[in-house]
Amino acid sequence: MKKNVLKENNIIAAAAMFFAAVMVAFPAITEAGAKSAISIWLNSVVPVLLPFFIFADFIKRTADIERLPVRVYPLVMAFLSGYPMGAKIVGDMVKQGVLTGSEGRYVLSYSLVTGPAFILGTVGAFLGSSQAAAIVAIGHYAGAVCNGMMWKSDVVGKSRNITTNQRRENNLDCFTDAILAGFRAMAIILAYLILFMIGADLLEMLGLLDLLPGEHWRSFAKGLIEMTVGTCALGMCNINLRLKTVLAAFIISFGGLSVIGQSLSVSGGGWLGLTDLIKIKITHGLLAGIIAALLGLILL
Repeated sequence: MKKNVLKENNIIAAAAMFFAAVMVAFPAITEAGAKSAISIWLNSVVPVLLPFFIFADFIKRTADIERLPVRVYPLVMAFLSGYPMGAKIVGDMVKQGVLTGSEGRYVLSYSLVTGPAFILGTVGAFLGSSQAAAIVAIGHYAGAVCNGMMWKSDVVGKSRNITTNQRRENNLDCFTDAILAGFRAMAIILAYLILFMIGADLLEMLGLLDLLPGEHWRSFAKGLIEMTVGTCALGMCNINLRLKTVLAAFIISFGGLSVIGQSLSVSGGGWLGLTDLIKIKITHGLLAGIIAALLGLILL
């Protein structure tokens, strides 16, 4: 376990040094990537996520939620607000002792999802088909449920009830703390968006994406880095709608390295490793892609 943590820390440190060197060597790419990331963050992330982050944190601090099923609450909140809300909720539960680390990984295997508004609206516009977007959504959520079944063997013990011993007398202080926590999470998300947008732009400038056979696979590779950019590029590819739908289902369910980085940061603590999260999202992506492929044969 310690070796895995050390290895992951070395990977993160190497990535940080790489991005620092890129920013110095390619200032134009850094500026373009940062501007694109900030635009996505302001227009698509903050309006959707910030209110829910504040709401969820405030409820956690003040409300009596011990009657809520602890294995359903993260999924509901993630469904309403999108990435990486599921990781934040589950991480808070692990820190509170409501879930063990093993239980947290299980719950996260089906709770780290994006919202239907993003899939049906944004992704549907990218693909130019509301029917294809509906298939992506079904694949995404059905894939999450199947993913949870695959990871269930990792669960040990039983979940504790949510306790309310952290409730405070002054709800105004709780609300202020929830606001600060929400903006902190937004800042983390923005930082990862900027880094991975720069990374995608750098790969494109260096011509490394041109090594892949076909415009759709280059777009797919972008999606593995940052899902919104990759899905947008995929929508402009000259391929049949079925293939677009399957690739989009994988991209959205995998989430991209950007979402993985965001999720690790907001989850807090060492209960969730990089390797664990990548495995969870790869299996989710594969299951979503398979379901989308089967539905596409019937409906597209």
